[in-house]
Amino acid sequence: MLHTGNRQAAIQFLKSHQNEFNSETEKDFLEELSSVFSVQDIELRPLVNSFRTRKYKVDMSDVAHLCLQQFLSKHGHIILMQIINTHVTIIKKMDVPETDTEGCEDVSIRSEVGINGYVEQPSGTGADREMRELQEAIRLIRNNAHQPLRIFAVNNAVENASSGAIPPNMDKLAVGFSTTEIRLWGINETVLIKPKYEEPSFTFASDIPFLHKFYDTSDEMIEGGAVILRGHTDIVHDLRFIPESDILLSVSSDKDMRAWRLNDYTCAAIYSGHNYPIWCMDLSVFNLYVATGSHDRTAKLWSLDRIFPLRIFAGHFLDINCVKFHPNARYLATGSADKTVRLWDKDDGNLLRVYIGAQSTIYSLAFSPDGKYLAAAGDDKSISIWDLSTNALLTELKGHEDTIMNLDWSCDGQYIASGSLDGTIRLWPTHDHVKIVNSNSSSLVPETESPQIFSTYCSSILSLRYYNKNNSLVCIGTVDNL
Repeated sequence: MLHTGNRQAAIQFLKSHQNEFNSETEKDFLEELSSVFSVQDIELRPLVNSFRTRKYKVDMSDVAHLCLQQFLSKHGHIILMQIINTHVTIIKKMDVPETDTEGCEDVSIRSEVGINGYVEQPSGTGADREMRELQEAIRLIRNNAHQPLRIFAVNNAVENASSGAIPPNMDKLAVGFSTTEIRLWGINETVLIKPKYEEPSFTFASDIPFLHKFYDTSDEMIEGGAVILRGHTDIVHDLRFIPESDILLSVSSDKDMRAWRLNDYTCAAIYSGHNYPIWCMDLSVFNLYVATGSHDRTAKLWSLDRIFPLRIFAGHFLDINCVKFHPNARYLATGSADKTVRLWDKDDGNLLRVYIGAQSTIYSLAFSPDGKYLAAAGDDKSISIWDLSTNALLTELKGHEDTIMNLDWSCDGQYIASGSLDGTIRLWPTHDHVKIVNSNSSSLVPETESPQIFSTYCSSILSLRYYNKNNSLVCIGTVDNL
């Protein structure tokens, strides 16, 4: 109140609430506070100034912290978010499930591997062992009954298709082109119809004003069954659908990220901050944040209600070609042409780890669903897997004959899928490759099972992703002729 010049309001607020504080320490503080009439007075009162400069410490679990962030972001409580970031330090605690110990001789509390150390899993009770055996039997059955690989091929686009994406409900296909356009098709019996202009129901902080004045009402917007989104001025390098919304994100060599409304096919917002082309992007859990990587050697963290980046992650010596959020959304991994993978703290932007071992440019990253492992692949035609808790390189998966451009870990953690410029997709069983390296040997764990190999007959693979709906693998590629 004093900061905004509302002196009388501040005095009235103090009088209204001072009776709630009765201890001697609190009375001393109130006495000092009652003599503060300006922002300058605060700096002259040590006790009052300490409340302004120091941070409160609040214990909170990861789940509670994520729920708090989601709630504040969803309801637009920007001021509260700023107050928390400025004056509160969140001390995150591990969630420990409540266990009924009555009548039990041996009680086991499950732990997880964190970034800073390794916690060994206890053996558990007999019931726990039976459950693990049952889960292993189910896993073996699932391994012998694989979900199908779906391939969406874009015809006559070998020269200029540059990116692709499909939403989790698989009702649309978006493809970005070097011609600066984005084309949107309906799939699985979905038909896209050009709507009449309506005032937007969702507001971005960086909304483009008076957009309806420039709204295209011609029939050229739909060609060959595809809706064309125009706005970028250079190659479109990456696309992402925001789940459970009608928003499509795109990044381009024009240095901008754009948000598109799919209910009226208009550009809702433009986010500028990079100095050179943007190569890649990723969405965090709950879709609260977006990360981008660029030719300017930095990654940036965005919130869609802000026109400026929230964090800048600087440290790579060459282009950042891929970015990936950790499953718990607290960390961000970046892969670069400098042959390194770096792990960053999302909240403060600090560099936590540098993973070395790749022999060439890195183009793709994937975390295991449990967040314990990180896989990277690129120009050296192999997949490197690190243990996050020990910083150790566990294994290298080799077999592709050309650069690996796409990587994803299955939702059940059983497979790593890789897509290469050699036109093949390989499925690597993780139970054979993700193992602890023998401390008495410098060699990696030997590979005991060959991957499954699928020929896509695609000239290039634009996207390769597993989907939670049925753990199916979906590929988007380009072909010369269908």
